[in-house]
Amino acid sequence: MAIVVDDSVFSPSYVPKRLPHREQQLQQLDILLGNWLRNPGHHYPRATLLGRPGTGKTVTLRKLWELYKDKTTARFVYINGFIYRNFTAIIGEIARSLNIPFPRRGLSRDEFLALLVEHLRERDLYMFLVLDDAFNLAPDILSTFIRLGQEADKLGAFRIALVIVGHNDAVLNNLDPSTRGIMGKYVIRFSPYTKDQIFDILLDRAKAGLAEGSYSEDILQMIADITGAQTPLDTNRGDARLAIDILYRSAYAAQQNGRKHIAPEDVRKSSKEVLFGISEEVLIGLPLHEKLFLLAIVRSLKISHTPYITFGDAEESYKIVCEEYGERPRVHSQLWSYLNDLREKGIVETRQNKRGEGVRGRTTLISIGTEPLDTLEAVITKLIKEELR
Repeated sequence: MAIVVDDSVFSPSYVPKRLPHREQQLQQLDILLGNWLRNPGHHYPRATLLGRPGTGKTVTLRKLWELYKDKTTARFVYINGFIYRNFTAIIGEIARSLNIPFPRRGLSRDEFLALLVEHLRERDLYMFLVLDDAFNLAPDILSTFIRLGQEADKLGAFRIALVIVGHNDAVLNNLDPSTRGIMGKYVIRFSPYTKDQIFDILLDRAKAGLAEGSYSEDILQMIADITGAQTPLDTNRGDARLAIDILYRSAYAAQQNGRKHIAPEDVRKSSKEVLFGISEEVLIGLPLHEKLFLLAIVRSLKISHTPYITFGDAEESYKIVCEEYGERPRVHSQLWSYLNDLREKGIVETRQNKRGEGVRGRTTLISIGTEPLDTLEAVITKLIKEELR
């Protein structure tokens, strides 16, 4: 039985039916561009979208266009700055998107612009222009297209709506002050997705793209825990595209192995493909009993075949590991300290249990999502033996 029933759901270009946790940004974008899209030509709408990769900037733009594409006479022109980096390549892609004849070379920048303006005016075209990954474009190229939208006299109307997409304020700060002033007032910011927000996104994608019963919410939570930001200010995590990619890879891994369900080890192996995993240098630096506690966590996860174990399970396993290696177990509070350190180093993930998870009361759940357990167990065991030699 196929686990993946619709590959397109996991594509970067997929536009979901709902856009969880980006409703505010979509509304802001609608305020800036909606009137022009409904009745283009009366003003020069523009916006700058800023946020780290995978924070929903491009999908929010595509969602806005999906809402208006049947209600506007404007044409959507999307330029990926990673692919089209120089002026000639950009102008050529604009011409292709608008289906207007254009020479590939032989003209100066001013001549190319004059020809584009002529086509827009004579053909009565309106263009919703998106310059994505705009940090790849030289400031003078970016300035050219920002100022082009102001040319109402030459264009016969305000025929261009412009959206610039970047990772941070540098995309604007590198512009000359006057051009920066044109865009600076219209900035929409996208903070990293938190763990709970990524879980919601993954749940929507799983329902749309995976076979019913092929995944559990624990599997989705496991992926959310290793990719989601701890807080909206976290600068290291929060990439929804990465989380979706791990889910897709995990589903295919299970499917290729002839199974009907995604297992925790599918997630670990898939995340290892796209993340760095756990560095052996970091493991070497752990105190002996922190290594022993980590080994106990790994073994408990292997036995459970579940994405999470409780702190109590890990503590009981730790006592057995200490007996195996002839070490006196550390006290309960010291194990909490070890757990916090392992979490801070990105080796384990922790969260509080939710209702309905089969665990009485409030307890801490522990997971390892970025390293296959067999590999991690072998490395830790080797390090412990070397230290006790």
